[in-house]
Amino acid sequence: MRKTALPSTLALATFACVGVSILIVAPRPAAASSPLECAPSYELDPLRLLRQVSLDLLGRPPTIEELELVRAAPDRRAAVEDAIADMLVSEAYYAKLRGYHRNLLWGSLADSIARVFPATSTLRTVPSVDSSIWTNTQGTMRKRYRGRVDVYCLDQEQTDFDAEGYPIPISTFASADCSGGTCQQEGWVWVEPYWAPGEEVKVCAYDAQDFEYGLDDPDKACSDRRTVDAGCGCGADMRYCVRNDDKELFREALAEEPARIFETVIRGDQSYLDAFRSDATVMNGPVAHYYKWIRGAGEATTGDIPYEAEIGEVPDIPFTQVDTWTPVVRGEAHAGAFTTVGYQMRFASLRGRANRFYTAFYCDPFVPSVDGLPAEEAEPSPDLRQRNGCADCHQILEPAAAHFARWRTNSAYGYLGTDLLEVDALREECVCGTGTGSNCSAFCSKYYVTADNSDAATFELYAGMPLTTAYAAPIELQNTEAGPAALIDEPAEQYAVAQCTVRTMAEHLLHRQLESTEFDWLDEQTADFVDSGYNFTTMVEALIADERYRQIH
Repeated sequence: MRKTALPSTLALATFACVGVSILIVAPRPAAASSPLECAPSYELDPLRLLRQVSLDLLGRPPTIEELELVRAAPDRRAAVEDAIADMLVSEAYYAKLRGYHRNLLWGSLADSIARVFPATSTLRTVPSVDSSIWTNTQGTMRKRYRGRVDVYCLDQEQTDFDAEGYPIPISTFASADCSGGTCQQEGWVWVEPYWAPGEEVKVCAYDAQDFEYGLDDPDKACSDRRTVDAGCGCGADMRYCVRNDDKELFREALAEEPARIFETVIRGDQSYLDAFRSDATVMNGPVAHYYKWIRGAGEATTGDIPYEAEIGEVPDIPFTQVDTWTPVVRGEAHAGAFTTVGYQMRFASLRGRANRFYTAFYCDPFVPSVDGLPAEEAEPSPDLRQRNGCADCHQILEPAAAHFARWRTNSAYGYLGTDLLEVDALREECVCGTGTGSNCSAFCSKYYVTADNSDAATFELYAGMPLTTAYAAPIELQNTEAGPAALIDEPAEQYAVAQCTVRTMAEHLLHRQLESTEFDWLDEQTADFVDSGYNFTTMVEALIADERYRQIH
């Protein structure tokens, strides 16, 4: 044992060893390498306890005023208990819990992780002009209207429009590099954009168009995905496009939304399980704008497939309202934090979503056998549930992943209703690919078994069926219809979430992993959590009142 110098004060300690308790006078503190070793235990003095709880619950040490309040109290220990009670209803506590849950959810939507924005949406200022003129930077759009990707609008006001309101080019010039041999340039117009209400900015007239339908196909509505059309721009108040400088603001807000759902449940003393199954969410300005105009509006997108987000009616929240979050009720297909953009696009595959859920909320990660993977078979089964080295995990993972099967994948967001995905029905248009005489749409390639995205044996068995149907057991088809909320609809699943929640928070507060000898204690704490109606703060309060937290070992 490491030796320490004798302190100037003494403390009462309890020796707990081989079932014998002896009250002694001992120096404070004595160190031990493990809390379970035979070592003296000392109850934290009030000021040290205040500091420890403040750091763990608020993420900061106590202020001078908070310390002085305890020092001056006739009963310091009672004063600390009052301070802890205040902490558990403070804004700093809820902010700390948001960060805690973002860590559990791996909450980030950086460019390296998820393609949050459509390729047609980025706004920057026009290069090589003195004034600040906003334009959509996507080359396809510039070429579609102006004839060449390096041609921008002119630095002069657009004043001439045709009878239907489309801008009349100010300048044209011939060049072999231009589409059709001719390029054209328009000027700019004044627009009051959503990101600066009450102000006007200059925008290239083509990019500022706010027509409901395009010119290429008058039956197709303009949207965030349909701006590559000579008649479609960024829409009214530039709603379909995003300034490059605002992308981080959007990403941060969308990554925050699932953590805010957990916070709302905890703040309202609701069952913690509501964060897994509720149709409620909260939105600030950027989140509401994103769902309403960028990805969740149910507009026709690539392949002319209308994807719904089942968001319901998104309230009109000003984009600039960043720090105020408004409750919103979504469609019944939603399941708490797990059907948000922040979670679905952070984990872009069905298996990825299920894997993170099992790891973070069941405390049951998918890991390979300790014996390692077996040698690869000469002809491995295309069904991962049966393949050597894969079956151990995938027999559990595939049914879990099926809960997310009606939600879009690969950095896309939206809900696949029965009109787009029937688990037991063949989609004729998706019997396609090499050797079939029919090319596959992006929709079929992404969600259905085709000759190009599957091996020959799988295509023979499941051609034109949903990818999630291939080799699926009946329970997987049931899980597809039940959705993510069904991951916690059984008592055993609810207990698993409860136990994992207690364990994760206990280890967070104790700053160590629980020992196997503490599992009975974990079961007791879990039972209390369940009996409280899954009240998260009641559980936290019990953990910081426990001797494991209050004593130095």
